[in-house]
Amino acid sequence: MAGLRFSDLGNVLGLLGLASSLFTTIIGIVYTWYHHPVLQLKWSECGWSDTAATKWVDCNSEWASNFGMAQLPSLVPLLMGIFGTFMYRPMLLQVGGFPKNFVQYAVWLLFQGMFANFGYCGKLGVINGWFSIILAVASLVAEVTGLKTDRMLELTGHKLVSCGGSSASEKVSSRTTEKDGVKDYMPWAIVSAFFCPLLGGYGVYQASQVKKLRKKDPKAARRAAKSTTTWSLYALMLGVVILGAFTTIYVTDGRVMAPVAGGYGDDGDDGDDGDDAGDDAAGEAADATEETQA
Repeated sequence: MAGLRFSDLGNVLGLLGLASSLFTTIIGIVYTWYHHPVLQLKWSECGWSDTAATKWVDCNSEWASNFGMAQLPSLVPLLMGIFGTFMYRPMLLQVGGFPKNFVQYAVWLLFQGMFANFGYCGKLGVINGWFSIILAVASLVAEVTGLKTDRMLELTGHKLVSCGGSSASEKVSSRTTEKDGVKDYMPWAIVSAFFCPLLGGYGVYQASQVKKLRKKDPKAARRAAKSTTTWSLYALMLGVVILGAFTTIYVTDGRVMAPVAGGYGDDGDDGDDGDDAGDDAAGEAADATEETQA
C-alpha cells in the first residue's frame, strides 16, 4: 500500500479542520439545548400600566430576548460549526469559493476558536478552542510550504505551488486521475449508512451505480463515485454530530456539582447562607421573646 505523500498532508489538515468544525457544531447543539428559546407569550398578566416590578411595555420581554439579535450569541457556535463543516464539501456554499488557500482557512479557524469555542460549554469549548488555534497555526505553515486541499485545488483551477521535484501540474494530475478504473467506495458507503441510514443509504445506491456504469459509461461512473463520497461523508458527519451532541446532553443533563468539603457557602439543605445552627438559635430566641410579651 502506498505511503502518505507530502501533497496529501493538505487533505489531512483539511480533515482535522473538519473535525474541529464538527466538534464546534456539537458544542453549539449542546449549548442551545441548555439555552433554548422560551416559546411563551403572556396575555392575562399584561396590563396597560406600569407595575412595581416592570413597565407595561416589557410584559413579553422574555419572548423578545429569545429571538433576533438578542439570541444570536447563543447560536454562534452552532452557526459557525455548520458553516465550517460545509467548507469541506460545500454543495450550496459552492458559490462562496472559500477558502481558496490555507491563509484564509487559518483566519477562519482562529475566529472559530476565539468566538465559537471559548466561552461555550466549559472545558469542551476550551479544548476545541485550542485545537482550532493550533490548526490555524498549522494552516499558516501549510501555506508557506505550498500545501492545498483538493477543495482548494478545485477553487484555484488546479494550481498548486511546486515544493520541489515534479512540477505542479504533474502533482495535480496524480491526485485527480484514476489509475485502475473508477472506485465505487462501497465499504465507505456501508459504514456511513450505520451513522445515518437515509444519507448513507443513498451513498450505497450511488456506489452500486458505479459498478453498473464502470465499463458502459466511465463519465457517469465517475459522477456516481463522486456522489457516493459526498453523501457518505455527509452521513458520517451528521451521525457524528447527532451522536456526540446527544450523548453529551444525556451524560450531563441534571447533574449537579457536589458541595466542596470544608468550603464556604451553603451546605445545600435550606438554600440560605449556611449558618443553620445560628438561624435555629435566633429563631428560638425570637419565639421566647414573643411568648414573654404575650
